[in-house]
Amino acid sequence: MRSKSIRKGLVALSCVLGLGVSASAMATAHIVVAARAILLQNYNGTTPTLWYTGSGCTSGNLTLDPTQSSDREKLLWATILSAKASGANVNFDYDINANVCYIRNFAVEPN
Repeated sequence: MRSKSIRKGLVALSCVLGLGVSASAMATAHIVVAARAILLQNYNGTTPTLWYTGSGCTSGNLTLDPTQSSDREKLLWATILSAKASGANVNFDYDINANVCYIRNFAVEPN
């Protein structure tokens, strides 16, 4: 009877520790950035990359997940360029995973 209790306790502990490890491997963050500060680049065969956003990744880069559609890539371009033209801020929700920041959501802030 006692060994079953110990086993259940160990299983519960490993589940809690496992959740903690997976949560630390990927974290979600939110930032608001002046569009004028963003450098938008698109390398041949890759998704658009935003630089100098202030994100937690190298040089503040943000990128779309490679599985995103080309329509979503075009929407990101249009959003950033229209925000730059109007002097607006852009907000981003993004996931950080091993120094790669994948954009989840983005929007232009109202002036």
